[in-house]
Amino acid sequence: MLYRMRRASWPFVVLLVSCHLGSSTPQAPVLVEKEPRHQVKFENAYVRVIDARVPVGDQTLFHTHERDNVPVAITGGKVKVELLGKEGTISTVGTGSVSFAKGGYTHRVTNAGDTPLRFIDAEILSSPGMEAGIPPLQPEPVPLREVAGFSVAFENDRVTVYRLVLEPGASTGPHTHGQPGLSVAIVDGCLAVKEAGSAPGTKNLTAGEFWWRDGMLTHTVENAGKAAFELVDIEWK
Repeated sequence: MLYRMRRASWPFVVLLVSCHLGSSTPQAPVLVEKEPRHQVKFENAYVRVIDARVPVGDQTLFHTHERDNVPVAITGGKVKVELLGKEGTISTVGTGSVSFAKGGYTHRVTNAGDTPLRFIDAEILSSPGMEAGIPPLQPEPVPLREVAGFSVAFENDRVTVYRLVLEPGASTGPHTHGQPGLSVAIVDGCLAVKEAGSAPGTKNLTAGEFWWRDGMLTHTVENAGKAAFELVDIEWK
């Protein structure tokens, strides 16, 4: 009887070994817009906006970013990034940090910290003047880098990325955006916005909220909240 019981257990052992070996098979990469933790929230001729969230202890599938993109960290933390076929590296990403990534890479992201990770990733689909139907750039009367509250985070041949920080009651004063662009709120807040030729309005914002402008826009932005407000503004070139 004992002999028979041992013999009967062999298929189970073989099955366990087979399952273990099968689990080591490399996962076929998917496009970023097909990765479950990356949700497409907006798309037009210029941009595709992806809201990426990775809970504590979770990881994405290997996924491919075909386009140049600008990720903005809404909730930072400890991140492990593994490029396909390479060892992973762990780093700490600060809330509000913004960077540029050249398209054509495949990676997997693991939340290696104790806080949820969230990124708003702006994929650059086109640039003004590159395709029919997209309006050309307009000159800015005053460069944004000279407007109160704005500073340049970085600039390259695809985008200029600004950071806007306003203390309670502070205002940018009237200024003009000459390029299409995307603004992303880093924190919750309340803005009083007055566009040229229109009545002022108040906008309550939550961290990670974004809005797109198609081109020329003149307005004044004031922090109507009780805490410092911060956003990242990505201008297309």
